[in-house]
Amino acid sequence: MGVAAGAGALSTAGVGIQQLLVTLHRQRGLILVLVERELKARYRGTVLGYLWSLLNPILLLAVYSLVFTLVIPARVPTHVPYPLFLFAGLLPWLFASGAMLDASVVLLDNGPLLKKVMCPPEVFPAVTVISHLVHHLLALPVLFVGIGVAVLAGRATFPLTVLLAPLALLPWVVAVSGLVLLIAALAVHFRDLKDLLHNLLSLLFFLTPIIYTPELVPAGMLRRLVLANPVTPMIQVYRDVLLLGRIPPLAVWGWASLVALVCWGLGTAIFMRLRETLVETV
Repeated sequence: MGVAAGAGALSTAGVGIQQLLVTLHRQRGLILVLVERELKARYRGTVLGYLWSLLNPILLLAVYSLVFTLVIPARVPTHVPYPLFLFAGLLPWLFASGAMLDASVVLLDNGPLLKKVMCPPEVFPAVTVISHLVHHLLALPVLFVGIGVAVLAGRATFPLTVLLAPLALLPWVVAVSGLVLLIAALAVHFRDLKDLLHNLLSLLFFLTPIIYTPELVPAGMLRRLVLANPVTPMIQVYRDVLLLGRIPPLAVWGWASLVALVCWGLGTAIFMRLRETLVETV
């Protein structure tokens, strides 16, 4: 009986995921229009416009280079300059954390559209993910230029594994898509989720090997927590491929893929379960 109930739950979840994907495909034109609107609104009234998408990461990398080269020299067991090591870990983290924080208000902010235009609620989480993904992709050339400068200075070698960058980014996109759906749905019913999420992300940041490597963490409970952190393998895969020029072990890549699939499945299932209550609650 328990097996039958579990099979029924899996079947229901599968139908929900299929329904969501079909809806997103049908609404792809609307999604692209809303993404364009979101990107234009972000830079409306600014002098430099979309150039800020490049200048922001450039300034970020410049600050980290200054601080961690001259003010607080940092050492990690890698062959690349520490500012690049840090920047390569920050890029996917900023993509994920920014999308999740925006997800906590996206349905509430678009409540009038949901009620008046009868727009499917899953459209807005998709717009959030794609908008932040565009910003992430626009920041990648800054990382590659930084690597090029380090190569010319004899401080690094160009990572040929960068050809696998789409495969390294894929787990992030899948995981963030699921978490954005989850957060967007829950935030409609729990309005203080954004503040809670902000604090949780701050704690998770320091448990994730972004500013350090797991080897630098003292052996014991703390290192076990870092290694058990589901974001750890995703950071390792991304940094190994885009910066360090090595192919991650199959186990690490598999663990990152599993985390992504669990986030996607859980987020989609909860969103589809709450979907009918979202319009009347916003």
